Amino acid sequence: MRNRQGVRLALLAFLVWGGCSEPADELPREPVSGTVTFEGKPLEKGMIQFLPAVGRGETQAGGPIENGSYAIPQHEGPVPGKYTVVITASAGSTAAPPGAPGKEVAIPKERIPAKYNTKSTLRAEVKKGERKPWDFDLKK
Repeated sequence: MRNRQGVRLALLAFLVWGGCSEPADELPREPVSGTVTFEGKPLEKGMIQFLPAVGRGETQAGGPIENGSYAIPQHEGPVPGKYTVVITASAGSTAAPPGAPGKEVAIPKERIPAKYNTKSTLRAEVKKGERKPWDFDLKK
């Protein structure tokens, strides 16, 4: 009798716990994917972000770039709209500036020019149902 009651409690706890997970949002997200090259070669490792254009209500999305390719699945993708695309890739690190407070920490050095990240000129317009690749060929 005790075993049955324990099993029932465990099953009830599992059902309650399983039902409490956060549901996926209801936004009309789109998958995005493509390639990123830098100076004619696939970007080995980096990050890509789709940031909403100024004053727009879109959501941001991003993911890793590996061996020149990236793929952001639909459940993590951007909603249809206009975006600024930001691409970053670390080129090792540099020491913290002298006199900086606290412990000296290595700061990653950006390999990609600012015109593709902090001052990005890259743009994309994600459209509902459009599955075209977003390829970016970056130059110094």
